[in-house]
Amino acid sequence: MAQSKFPMHVSPIGTASWPWLNKPDVRFDPDGIYHVKLIMSKGDAKKVQGIVDPLMNGGKHNPVKAELNDVGEDTGNYVVQFKMKSHVKTRKGEFDQKPVILDKEGNRIDAIVGAGTKMKVAYQAIPFDQGGGGVTMRLQKVRVLDLVEYEGGSGSDLDWGDEFKKDDVDENDTEDEDF
Repeated sequence: MAQSKFPMHVSPIGTASWPWLNKPDVRFDPDGIYHVKLIMSKGDAKKVQGIVDPLMNGGKHNPVKAELNDVGEDTGNYVVQFKMKSHVKTRKGEFDQKPVILDKEGNRIDAIVGAGTKMKVAYQAIPFDQGGGGVTMRLQKVRVLDLVEYEGGSGSDLDWGDEFKKDDVDENDTEDEDF
């Protein structure tokens, strides 16, 4: 088997944000991308940044960024973006791939990984020159340490409870029409 020129690394434990690990995200790429953002402490992010820095070569796209809250203030944590193309096209052909999802003991799991899951990621740091250059973190495997399973959220099963009843609606009330 051929040895990759990009070694495999394992991230420190982080908290998943916006994970797309069970099915590819096709919102901006019709071929699909598996991805997850890991939120981690400054000390843990420094370990990842130590792998990224020698590969940056003046590039502007760094996968390690400070986490900002809703009003743009620094939270003190860092976000590291990991991703993997679902459908890959090369000169030698095409193939599909997906990340391996493992539990604490190393057994494959099929649970739908949700935001808030504690995990580690096995990845390759790959430098690139296009679009200003930088480094991408190629997701390979995920080890789930504390699963928060995604429950879905279409809104169709929303239970308003006693807060809102059909009898409470005044059909002549147009004050809040934009709502």
